Amino acid sequence: MKKVYENLEFAMVGHMKSLLESQGIRCEIRNEGGVSVAGEVPFTQVYPELWVLSNADLEKAKAFVEDYREKLRNQPVAADWTCPACGELVEGQFSECWNCGKPAPEPA
Repeated sequence: MKKVYENLEFAMVGHMKSLLESQGIRCEIRNEGGVSVAGEVPFTQVYPELWVLSNADLEKAKAFVEDYREKLRNQPVAADWTCPACGELVEGQFSECWNCGKPAPEPA
């Protein structure tokens, strides 16, 4: 088994696991509960990690992870927007207002 990915956010590791498994690459997550010991050990030692079960899948998994991360890096960042209901400024990454729950306006 070999480690192919780690991230402080467990959700990202779980998402990557799902993506790899959809490609037929069997894998497992380690350090799922590691956050509970953060502070007692260095935080870099408790990152959730994704490991491929078969060494034969390692290169395919690494290439997939790198391609996916490259796509994320190249995604355009959405512009911040002002809520039409309450006037609150909302960061572009959100699809609804954090203050009142109104959906973001459709792009013009």
